[in-house]
Amino acid sequence: MRRLAPVLAVFVCALLWSAAPAAAATPVTWCGTDRLGANRTPDVDTGSQYRVHVIYAIPSDGQDRFGTVASQIATDIGAIDEWWRGQDPTRTPRFDLFPFPGCTSQFGQLDIGFARLPRPASVYADLNLLQLSADLSAFGPPAVKNIVYYDGQVLNSDVCGTTGYLADRDGGAFGFAYVWLRASDCEVDVGSGRLTAEVAAHELTHNLGAVQRQAPHHCADPQFDGHVCDNRTDLLYPYVSSGATIANAVLDIGRDDYYGHSGSWWDVQDSPWLMHLPLFPLAVAVDGTGGSVSSDAGGVSCPPACSAQLENGTRVTLRPVPAAGGTFKGWSGACSGQGPCVVTMDAAKSVSAGFGSTTFALAVKVTGRGSVRSSPSGLACSKSCSRAFVANSIVRLTAKAAKGYRFAGWSGACRGTKACAVKLDGAKSVRAGFRKRA
Repeated sequence: MRRLAPVLAVFVCALLWSAAPAAAATPVTWCGTDRLGANRTPDVDTGSQYRVHVIYAIPSDGQDRFGTVASQIATDIGAIDEWWRGQDPTRTPRFDLFPFPGCTSQFGQLDIGFARLPRPASVYADLNLLQLSADLSAFGPPAVKNIVYYDGQVLNSDVCGTTGYLADRDGGAFGFAYVWLRASDCEVDVGSGRLTAEVAAHELTHNLGAVQRQAPHHCADPQFDGHVCDNRTDLLYPYVSSGATIANAVLDIGRDDYYGHSGSWWDVQDSPWLMHLPLFPLAVAVDGTGGSVSSDAGGVSCPPACSAQLENGTRVTLRPVPAAGGTFKGWSGACSGQGPCVVTMDAAKSVSAGFGSTTFALAVKVTGRGSVRSSPSGLACSKSCSRAFVANSIVRLTAKAAKGYRFAGWSGACRGTKACAVKLDGAKSVRAGFRKRA
């Protein structure tokens, strides 16, 4: 993991310019009911391990407003997603979603973690990022970045958000971006999709690796390292105005500094934490009985999970899993043949896996005078007969002697004179002998 020099990427709220009015974000009701101090699993799988997680954090002596703030945070994240798609129809942050039962809205499924930190507000008040990140380490696996909404007092009341690192390829300990909910000079308006949503998007974009010093409009003033200074509407301009809203921000004016540029330095558009749009549906069906389908991406395990929405370009490998006694007959739809099915999601795709039951023959020969019947039915003979049954099934044979004869016994797959039970784990044969009574 490559660690960059700690860059204090602050977003200072000051009255610099007047933002055009914008409509409030569409309200989102968060579907969760619990406070969980770790990532929820399973994720709503889009075909990638990389996730942008969201945390609500309070100091040990802080007031818990999670029940109120959770839906407000979900509303702002929904506004960020809508704005990003508008700026770049091919990308959006891959926010961590959890399939809450009965939840019908995308960002109602937002996986919001809860953290009551082990230390009081006084420890974190000077924006102690190293301590905060250490105390939030439970949320920091390598493929996860976190937007932390910190609900505790801070000393720098005009600093709206902070990121410690331009962590272009690093999650985990380097993947924390902070929004300060009690920065009193920042007109905190979480839940409106306006200024606080812009702060969150700004800090996340820093943590995705922007802005590198090679960028032509990188701010000359060292205190604004990691920002651009060519246009006040740029998302990564170092100041924000009163009444600002994410709807009026621009993701890299001119596409020449940090997003979609042609330079040799890091381009945020290439970040693995950005989802590739559009999403395409993958539908998997199982035809017949005796098997299922597994996948290496998308969460498909059919049955019961037989569909998924996957990112553009995702490569999915589907494998047939025959049940005991079952056999795989082959693919149809987007794949054919009997090997693994590899699907590239560049359009909607559907695949069917055909299964059937493996069968083995049971042959019966009768000597003397009598008859043999089977359960399950299928065999009934007084000379010789044969029938295929499902592999590994148990077939019971019953012998009945003709008048003046007695049953002398079984040979082959059965022995003795009692009822014959044959397990068909392969082709089997049985002989039934009858003799005249003395």
